[in-house]
Amino acid sequence: MSEPRDRSASEDPLRSLFRQAGEFGQGRSVADPAANITERGMRAQRRRMAALAVGVCLVVGGGGAAAVGLLPVTPSPVPPATSPSPSYPSPAPPPPAGTLTEPPTPSNTSPGAPGSFTRTSAPGGPPATEAPTASASSTSTAGATSMP
Repeated sequence: MSEPRDRSASEDPLRSLFRQAGEFGQGRSVADPAANITERGMRAQRRRMAALAVGVCLVVGGGGAAAVGLLPVTPSPVPPATSPSPSYPSPAPPPPAGTLTEPPTPSNTSPGAPGSFTRTSAPGGPPATEAPTASASSTSTAGATSMP
């Protein structure tokens, strides 16, 4: 069934080659100093700790971002893109109580009526002149209009 084994190296060339390789390796092998082994272990530990710290930062940062995203947000009022147009006059304050105001009538708003001005030239020309008035109490300047 099986062949008898001979322990001599002369009959098995492969066995003798392996034995020679082992003797050669043992003669050339030198154990690393303990300091090198310790340094390799410390580098591996630092890499593991750095990876752990990055993982913790990602978990904490992701959790914080998710919490901020889930918080209800009330939008703040947005100011207008431009300031209100200055072409509209601001409303005039109401007259003091007890003062009588005269509603506009055709007699005091039509051109040539007492207290109004007539223009004698085109805009940008010489100043306008005041039409003759019956009352001496009205004073005016060039280009101004009278208010009732």
